[in-house]
Amino acid sequence: MDLSLSRFLDILSYNYKGFQAQITEVSVGEIYDDNVTFTDRNEKDDFITLTGFGLGIKYEGKSRSLDILGNVDYQTFAKNSDFNNITTDLFLNFKNEFSDHDRISLMNDFSYSDAPLFNQGEGFFDDQFGRSQGRFEYFKNKLDLDYTRDMSKQLTAIARYDNQIDLFSGSVTGLRDSFLNKLGLGAEYLFSSTTTSLFSYDFTNRRFEGGADASINEITAGARQYLTKKIYFEGIAGVDFIDSFDDKNLTEPVIKTSLVYQKGADMLARLSFEKRHDTSPYEEDIFDNWRTTASATRQVLERLRCSLSVFYGEGEYIATNSDQRFLGMNSTLLYDITKYLKGNFTYTYSDSDSEDDGYLRNTVFFGLTAGF
Repeated sequence: MDLSLSRFLDILSYNYKGFQAQITEVSVGEIYDDNVTFTDRNEKDDFITLTGFGLGIKYEGKSRSLDILGNVDYQTFAKNSDFNNITTDLFLNFKNEFSDHDRISLMNDFSYSDAPLFNQGEGFFDDQFGRSQGRFEYFKNKLDLDYTRDMSKQLTAIARYDNQIDLFSGSVTGLRDSFLNKLGLGAEYLFSSTTTSLFSYDFTNRRFEGGADASINEITAGARQYLTKKIYFEGIAGVDFIDSFDDKNLTEPVIKTSLVYQKGADMLARLSFEKRHDTSPYEEDIFDNWRTTASATRQVLERLRCSLSVFYGEGEYIATNSDQRFLGMNSTLLYDITKYLKGNFTYTYSDSDSEDDGYLRNTVFFGLTAGF
């Protein structure tokens, strides 16, 4: 069966001057969602049929590479047909080496959905922390551009530009479109094979359409220390100088820590903590928050891979004194039925709570993906 499928895919693929375009996956699955409306009152449950496909373009050269991956999924609701929708995401990754010492990378991630999706990785938690109640359509585009230059064997300099656009459906009350721009400079100095010092300066501005804007100047310094060949610790501390939406000036601390264990491609575990003040696409306000995430991915058997991630965060919007709390979990089992066919079981838990609103939500997903 795999041989026949491989021949069929060769027919569908297209090559032109080093660029290869082909279907990357076809998927089908069923979701049970016990709170499709993201509310704490009059909750509605439903069974959702998911069908989708992916397309990809790949290029590999001597000094540059390009990957473009696009996915389209159609969701059919058994009870609430008004929620039937199409979700899309498009990811671009471009890398170019100008020489042995300087290189550039560009990543762009576009998504359209009306609810946070379990397959968004860390975005599944980030999109819900500080989020308002309800189901609403939104577009998100995130661009990251980095230029890196090796000044010496020990010193590396980095210049970066980030852009994020968050657009909400016109029917959503209380949510405005916002535009974020971020410029930064960084440096990494290798003291030894196990110790690297880190320095960073970033300027961030978020502007809401028809509203005000806020700016943050952030200066941080820290270190990455390998405790063993497989375990390293990274600690960063600094300060934020904030010009908030109401023109108040704030000076607040920044703390970021992470402990990582990696054993080849078979095992990856991470524990992280972050405390900072930031802007949010959901409120024209400064979000004072802290969050911690524990995650692990392991190849249990030759064909079985499992992952588990747990997120907890607390925050407060300063101007409105609105408290936010979010607890989330995502657990996934992937089984290679054949070379091309994979089975997927995913369970997610979301508990969002605040003074004004919140929701409790469980989802269970069973699906098959033919990946090529």
